[in-house]
Amino acid sequence: MGGIELLDGTLVVDRDPNDLDELAIQFSSQLNDVGINHVFISGYVAILTGRARATEDIDVLIERTSTDKIDQLVAELTGEGLWGPAMPLDSMAEMLDDNIWVARDGEMVPHLEVKFVSDEYDRSSLENRIIAHLTTVDAEIPIGPLELQIAYKLYLNTPKDFEDAVHIHSLFEESLSIPQLERWVRKIGVEDDYEQLKQT
Repeated sequence: MGGIELLDGTLVVDRDPNDLDELAIQFSSQLNDVGINHVFISGYVAILTGRARATEDIDVLIERTSTDKIDQLVAELTGEGLWGPAMPLDSMAEMLDDNIWVARDGEMVPHLEVKFVSDEYDRSSLENRIIAHLTTVDAEIPIGPLELQIAYKLYLNTPKDFEDAVHIHSLFEESLSIPQLERWVRKIGVEDDYEQLKQT
């Protein structure tokens, strides 16, 4: 088992990839092939950083782009054995304002939940994304900035989300930009939850 470090704005993950990682790496590569900017966010980021908890989905935000590019992506996905278990992938262009599932052909779990960027927090995740480098397979995927992930997890306010926030904060406290974290905490309005997190 290797380590996980935040070094100069890159999350270095030195461990063997799990099933979620492999799906994320594959999907990220296909998005890159088509030229679609994207970012992985939410619970998957906590799991990527070593939090041991179950999840069935990986949240991915993508930039708003043309129907032609989405059609190219759909062709690439189906050619590589991925499908839409909740709805056909050929509905992707119409469904991305909500979200669409993408999974390995014939499987429901794990799956990606993919949607267009829709608000300022989504845009900030995309514009300020950092790179996660999985060293054992020499793969890179973009993830949301950890400071925003922590603040947004506090906003979601479920026990699981609070524990995700605590995990990321405690693991990277020395490497995080505390001014940036506190700016997001104030902007989202989770000051009390942040105080509780610091005392955990």
